[in-house]
Amino acid sequence: MDELKKCLGDLEKYSFPMQKKSEHGRSQNDRGIARLLTSFGLGLIAIGTGGIKPCVAAFGGDQFHLPQQQELLQQFFSIFYFSINLGGFVGMILTPILRKSITCFGEDTCYPLGFGFPALLMLLALLLFMLGKPFYRLKTPKENVMLRFIQCTSYALSQKIKNKNVKYDHWLDFAKDQFSNKLISDMKTVFAVLLLFAPLPIFWSLFDQQGSRWTFQASRMDGAAFGTQILPDQMQVINPAIVLVLIPIFDRLLYPLLNRIHILECPLHRMAIGGVIAGSAFLSAGILELVLETTYPDLPYKNKASFNFINTLPCDVLISNPVNGIQTLCASMLYRLKNLPAHNNTKYSIMVEAPISCGNLELVNEKFNLEIVAVALQIDTILVAVNNRNKIVTYVTEPIDFKRSLNGKPKIRIVYIGHLQVLHNVTVSLANDEGLSDIYFVDYYNNENLAISAYLELTPGEYTYTVQSEENQHLYKNSTNLELGGIYTLVIRQHLDRIDFAKVYTMSPPNSISILWLIPQYFLISVAEIMFGIAGLEFSFTQAPKCLKTVTIAGWYLSVAVGNFFVIIITQANLFRSQAYEFFLFAIFIVVDMIVFTEMAIKFKIKVPEPDSSEFILENEEAIPLLEPASILVNKCSLYS
Repeated sequence: MDELKKCLGDLEKYSFPMQKKSEHGRSQNDRGIARLLTSFGLGLIAIGTGGIKPCVAAFGGDQFHLPQQQELLQQFFSIFYFSINLGGFVGMILTPILRKSITCFGEDTCYPLGFGFPALLMLLALLLFMLGKPFYRLKTPKENVMLRFIQCTSYALSQKIKNKNVKYDHWLDFAKDQFSNKLISDMKTVFAVLLLFAPLPIFWSLFDQQGSRWTFQASRMDGAAFGTQILPDQMQVINPAIVLVLIPIFDRLLYPLLNRIHILECPLHRMAIGGVIAGSAFLSAGILELVLETTYPDLPYKNKASFNFINTLPCDVLISNPVNGIQTLCASMLYRLKNLPAHNNTKYSIMVEAPISCGNLELVNEKFNLEIVAVALQIDTILVAVNNRNKIVTYVTEPIDFKRSLNGKPKIRIVYIGHLQVLHNVTVSLANDEGLSDIYFVDYYNNENLAISAYLELTPGEYTYTVQSEENQHLYKNSTNLELGGIYTLVIRQHLDRIDFAKVYTMSPPNSISILWLIPQYFLISVAEIMFGIAGLEFSFTQAPKCLKTVTIAGWYLSVAVGNFFVIIITQANLFRSQAYEFFLFAIFIVVDMIVFTEMAIKFKIKVPEPDSSEFILENEEAIPLLEPASILVNKCSLYS
């Protein structure tokens, strides 16, 4: 869900939209069409992968003679999983490079190339796959197996409902009068495997949070490492990289050693241990989150509100408030009034007092009274300024948005206090050393003297901000450093025809804890994936009847989808204020889930793979066999012996 939102959100460019202009002349209607086409493309991807995934693993497994080549089959699933992660690893590295290195259609980046190049590779892969047809073992069903499967299931259920007084050992036996004993026996095996898959979605609900919750966690960490800046979404590369390194180690070294002492010989053993290791990854994530929470901004409590006071005057002012009396606010400083009771938009009276001689200003009044409205869980900013008649005034800005960007980039907004009648067509531009710049066209609210930009996400680094107008192209110029994860406000005050005040305020501190602390949890989840994913695919194939292997593998991938749905339910329920407690909850879920899975696995009777000669429903076509039958292997996997 979070990744889909991010994907759709990439279609819209961030701009300073005091004027609701679309970048490069794009209309809102164009964006709507772009979103529609993107959704259509995602739908095609979903349909395509839904058709490919259950078939490709089953097709690969069909190339082996079982049970003689079961050891080769185990190696195949390791290589198969290796190739999947290799593709993911290369794609995560190559696609951003292609997207950023070339410009197209008037944009700074080229998303069409980022998507188009992988599409061409997919077409090339399909061509190579078709060229290998003479070498494949092709097993063609004599009848529509899926249709027979559905017919038999529905008929057995209907007969069970109609004949409540009739008792059978298994509910599928109600279909004996219409369907063959072989099909019913195969279907009993399939349903037994699918029942064993029932606890599996919990694992995938943990695993797939790498692209959502863990990426958000990375966005609140310092990406500076090894002389470069690691962005949060780049951390996802770690998982396939670790998997690529560990698969050969597990396949060639660890598993053979463990098999000698009869440990983790069975796929179900490996899956259970892999699930527990996934729980330890989330335990690590939860502990890290507790540490990160000490660096988060100090937000108001429930039914409380806070206010920032910023003094743009060249002298100290006094702030009188009903909570803690009188506070001195030095020139250019920020003071936060924290956790005021905010029930039904409670109102408070505030008095601002300044000396008549205020720096280079001669004020016409010493005091200014204002009424503020406290909105629960909100932080508003009050600017103490002066108008063109040297009278103390205050301005209340829109609430601060403390939500960090998905990519962890710093966010900044511009607050401009000016005079509409004095300077015209005022712009504020921010530019870094790489030549990237953004321009904000000052546009006042309702002809007042306050203008506020939207938040802009920028690449971390040093920025020069320049103020220009139609009358003066060199009004003001200064620089500031924007760090990863920081949330900033640039306050500029114009007095008559000059800029009297400009300062960047840090509303939320930048990330301070190294992003490298994520590596332990990524390592653990990668180990869990190897033990759980590869063993699960192998189990799905070897324990299914030959005519229904695609059904069991489809059930395996269905558990992934259910796991994603489970994540949505938990996250949308918003059970905890702290993300750490949610991580701990998932860790508890997977441990309990693996206990249930182990109990179910103990009762499951592992079967030796069905030999080729016992096929009743499939007919073989093998033009040029790639693999010759090997010696028969003894099945050592047993959870009930």
